[in-house]
Amino acid sequence: MRKSRHWAFVALSLIAWNTGYCDSSDDQGMELPQKKEDSICKETQSTTKENKAVCNEAKSVSYHNTQSGDWFTRLRALYVLPDDSSGSITTIPNSGVSVHPSWTGEFDLGYMFSRNLGAGLILGTCKNSLWGKKSLHGTKVGTVWLLPPTLVLQWRFLPSSIFQPYLGLGVNYTLFYSAHCDLPDTHLHLSNSWRPAVQGGFDLFVYQDWLLNVDVKYLWVGTKACLSGAIHGSVRVDINPWVIGFGFGRKW
Repeated sequence: MRKSRHWAFVALSLIAWNTGYCDSSDDQGMELPQKKEDSICKETQSTTKENKAVCNEAKSVSYHNTQSGDWFTRLRALYVLPDDSSGSITTIPNSGVSVHPSWTGEFDLGYMFSRNLGAGLILGTCKNSLWGKKSLHGTKVGTVWLLPPTLVLQWRFLPSSIFQPYLGLGVNYTLFYSAHCDLPDTHLHLSNSWRPAVQGGFDLFVYQDWLLNVDVKYLWVGTKACLSGAIHGSVRVDINPWVIGFGFGRKW
């Protein structure tokens, strides 16, 4: 009887121990996959953050990286400084005409054929005053508006840098319009001209595709000014302005 009770107690103990072990194993079995899942999620999040950082870094680099097919638009304030010279008015000996400086604005549209080679179309107009020289010193001859659309081929240096200098060579067609003569009972007319143009400047990228621009052009501009009315005559005038601009723009 005592032996039976002893073996029954041993059997119950074994059953209880096995049950506890199985429960513990099941709990551990449940915990291990959960821990692995949490670890995988953390690794995935970390990889995603790294990928985002790499993408953002690549995107920030590509903003200023000039490529074939890129477009540029710019707006500038301009100071037009004539490097002028003239002969004498045919009917007024020892005379001459000078062109005074002026301020105006300019729009610039550019397109890149390759990373370095591009083209630019520059549009702007300005009003200039004409004054007499020598025997006409101190006499205002009149005013005239100039529209010199300029087309240039540009070579861009350092197309991957945030600082991108360039040089350009092209042609300008200068249209003279709205001429007004301040001499009494006299009319003024100026002929249009085709002449070359050179350009130099730089783009400085400051925020993503946005940039600051400094640009200097030299335009060869010549005209024949004709007076008619109370005072008549003609004179050849070379205006040849330095066009100094600064402004902002964007690469598209």
